[in-house]
Amino acid sequence: MKSLPSFPDFAQLNRLSFLLLLGSGGFILLLWSPNVSGRYFSSVFKVIIFTLPWIMLWSAYHLEVILKKTYRFEIILMVSIIIFGVVNVIYSNNPPKSASTMERFLLTGIFAAWSSMFLITNKQRRIIFNWFCCCCFILIATLEIITFLSGEILHPNLIVLFTLHPIPTGTLMILLSPGPVQLILSESFRIRLLGYLALIPGVVLILLTQKRGTVLTIGVVAIIWAFYRAAWVRYLLGAALLAAVLLIPFKGPNLFKYLDPHNPSHASILQRLELYPYALHIWEQHPVIGIGLRSLTHEKYLATYNQVNPDLDTFIFTVIKLQTFDNMYLTSLVELGTLITLLYLILIIYIVGKYWKKLQTYQHYPKEEFYRGLVLLGFAIHSMTYDSLLFPPISWLFHVNLGILAAYAAADDPTNKSLPMEKAAL
Repeated sequence: MKSLPSFPDFAQLNRLSFLLLLGSGGFILLLWSPNVSGRYFSSVFKVIIFTLPWIMLWSAYHLEVILKKTYRFEIILMVSIIIFGVVNVIYSNNPPKSASTMERFLLTGIFAAWSSMFLITNKQRRIIFNWFCCCCFILIATLEIITFLSGEILHPNLIVLFTLHPIPTGTLMILLSPGPVQLILSESFRIRLLGYLALIPGVVLILLTQKRGTVLTIGVVAIIWAFYRAAWVRYLLGAALLAAVLLIPFKGPNLFKYLDPHNPSHASILQRLELYPYALHIWEQHPVIGIGLRSLTHEKYLATYNQVNPDLDTFIFTVIKLQTFDNMYLTSLVELGTLITLLYLILIIYIVGKYWKKLQTYQHYPKEEFYRGLVLLGFAIHSMTYDSLLFPPISWLFHVNLGILAAYAAADDPTNKSLPMEKAAL
């Protein structure tokens, strides 16, 4: 008699779920963009690709997906964000538009973090994920540079192939950088050399984007890295911060005094400053649930707004044309509302806090894991210059790394190659 086929065990299902997570990420990073092949895939197909890793979790973990004690608080927050995300769509100024954007945010963000904190739970999985990031880093940077130099495939002299805009392209390189950095931190000279070579196309691409926010973010990450690596940097940085604090009362009021609203470069700065009181004006009318994620109705509130800088005559046209606050935090408060924003910030702070606490328990914690947390800090800074989480590749990378931090904090010994329950799942 032929033996009955055996059902996959936990290890096989766990491994398959992990591979599907990487496959889903590969699609989001490399194929999602309409400038690559995204326009040829239906919305239903994309939803399936985005959710497949999370769905596969159920076959391996069953009810533990929502009942696991280790992640109880994180799961409660994630479920709350999903529920109130639906409420945000229902009460949006433009429900159909908000529905599609909310779908992308939740599926490439919250569900990705949920999946990764179950699937990337040990050192070997983190190494595999870093190699995945390294390959994507090299491929994306190389293709963007080739496209930029050729100027024939798309609009010349623009970095828009994978993320549709130069600013998120810089963020993408930063979020993928744990890949080559893992190689650079190796004890082997050959592997370190490979890491430096892998880093070159990413650095070139960031320089080609010519975005000050990206360079500033990298500078902050580098300073903090040096701060924890060298004592003299700590003293120098402390002195610089003290000097800045002492100078603010004297120089602060004059910082924007001589900006000319008729000068295009000055007008750009003034418009960003004007967006803060304008965001507050909209938020006051919809403080709890918001106006709907990407409802594209910002101009609706111009009629009742008293402009702080009346000489900035381009502000109204900028609001109508761009429909953005150029700041993820303002966008979240105004479009998602205070409730979802607070839940989301609590989730991030809780995970990062637990992760930092776990790092402090090790006298010699892995440098690459400290760097991963540092990258997310850099991302938080860069998010002050544009609506970062509304780009699926950026959202997926950020949330998967956030899930990795949650798993690292929850592990008994995350420096080991494998954990007892998942030893066979590698």
